[in-house]
Amino acid sequence: RMCGICHTIYMEECRMEMVEEMMPVKVSMCKNVTRFERICKIVMNYKLVEEKHPICKMEMMDKSHTFCQEKVGSDLDRFEDPCKHVMKCKIGMKKMKKQYPKTVCEKIAIGEEEKCVDMVKLKKEK
Repeated sequence: RMCGICHTIYMEECRMEMVEEMMPVKVSMCKNVTRFERICKIVMNYKLVEEKHPICKMEMMDKSHTFCQEKVGSDLDRFEDPCKHVMKCKIGMKKMKKQYPKTVCEKIAIGEEEKCVDMVKLKKEK
């Protein structure tokens, strides 16, 4: 016997599927760091330099600016002495030792400390 009209019945089939998702997570990263301190001091350095300086010497001269010999044991009065002490100078190069300051610094380790930094990382979440 025939039971009438036949037809196909469709049923919806559902199932759960897990998908991985990247989520931001706050993470703290720490490391040990050596602390340094700068210690500076001023040191005096010396340098040999050539500079222009007057070079002077004493000479005996008369009123006409000519050289004369000093009369030793003369009977003449001091005021009548034609020769006088005159300082003659000229500019010349003279080597001099000059000092100048120089700052010298050095780093000295004074201990360790832990430094931490907060970061955001992406982590897989199911």
